[in-house]
Amino acid sequence: MQDRASADTAARLPDRLAAAWPPDTWRDLVVGVAVSGGADSVALLHAVAAVKRNCGGRGRLVVLHYDHAARDGSADDARWVAGLAESLALQRVAERATDSQRQSEESLRDARRSFYRSACHSVGARLLATGHTADDQAETVLFRALRGSGVHGLAGIAPRAPLDDACTLVRPLLRVTRDDVLAYLDAIGQPYRTDPSNADEAYTRNWLRHRLLPMAEQRVPGSRANLANLAVHAAEVAATLQWLAEQVLDESSEPGAGGPPAWRLRRAALAAAPPLLVTEALRLAWRRSGWPEQAMTASAWRRLAELATMAADAPPEVFPGAVRVEAAGGYLLLAGDTAGSC
Repeated sequence: MQDRASADTAARLPDRLAAAWPPDTWRDLVVGVAVSGGADSVALLHAVAAVKRNCGGRGRLVVLHYDHAARDGSADDARWVAGLAESLALQRVAERATDSQRQSEESLRDARRSFYRSACHSVGARLLATGHTADDQAETVLFRALRGSGVHGLAGIAPRAPLDDACTLVRPLLRVTRDDVLAYLDAIGQPYRTDPSNADEAYTRNWLRHRLLPMAEQRVPGSRANLANLAVHAAEVAATLQWLAEQVLDESSEPGAGGPPAWRLRRAALAAAPPLLVTEALRLAWRRSGWPEQAMTASAWRRLAELATMAADAPPEVFPGAVRVEAAGGYLLLAGDTAGSC
C-alpha cells in the first residue's frame, strides 16, 4: 500500500500536466502520444491517460511508437510498448525503420518525424504529445549555448510547435524534472525500458546529461532549473524580437517583381533600425521565402546585414540556397529559386 508521500507523488504529475496543458483544449480531440518505452514517455502516457479518465470528453488517445531498429533489443521495446498500450486499452500505431532508413542520426530523426505525421493523419490526431522534460530543456539550452547559439537557440524546446498543417506538437512536461518522472513511475508501480545507448558518453548530449550537468548541479544547486527558466525568458525575448522585426520588414519592404520568392527592401529604412532588428528582419524574410536558413552561417548573416544597410551599391552575391542578393538603387534585392529552397 502506498504511503502518503507516494500517493501525493502519484497524484501530482497528472495535476501538473493538466495545469500546463488544460484538458478542456484537447479532451474532445484525437491525441497521439509518442511512446518510446523510456521513463519520460511512459510517465507522459500514464499522466495523460489519468487526466483523460478524469475529464472525459469525446476524444481518444492513440499510442505511437517508432522503432529505429538502430540497436539490438529495439524490437523488444516495441513489443513492450504494445503490451503497455493494451493494458491501458489504447489503440497503438507502430512502425519499424527499414535498412535503407538506418543511416545517420539526422535521417533517423527525419524518418521518425515522417512516421508521426503519417500516423497522426491515419488516426485523425490533431495533437501529438511528447515526453520532453525540464532536464531535456536544460540539456538543450546548455548544448546550444556551448555551440554559440543566439537568443533563438537559447529558447530551447518550444512547448508547442507545428508538426504539419494539420497537427501540433505539444510538450506538457517541460516544467517537470526527470526526478519527478521517476518518482511518479515508482509511486504507481510502473516499470519502463532503458536504452543502453543513452549511457554512451561518446554522444555529446549524453556527456552533458551524465557528466557536465551533474557537476554543475553539485557546484551550483538549481542549475538545471535555471537553464530551463533561461529558455522561458529567451523565448519571450525571441517573440518580442520577431514582433519588432515584422514591423521593420513591413516598413522597409516593397512588392517584389514577381516570379520566384523576391524582396525589394529599402536600405534607408533598414539602416535606421538597430542592427539586431535588421538581422532579425532579414531572417524573417528568408524564412517566409522558404530559403534554407540552416545553411546561413553567422558570417553570412553579417554580410547580408552589411549589404542591407550600406550607403553604396554593391554587385550581386549568391547566398546559400542560390539566393541572389544585390544592393542597388537604394534597395536590397533578394531573389531565390523555389526549386532550390527547402
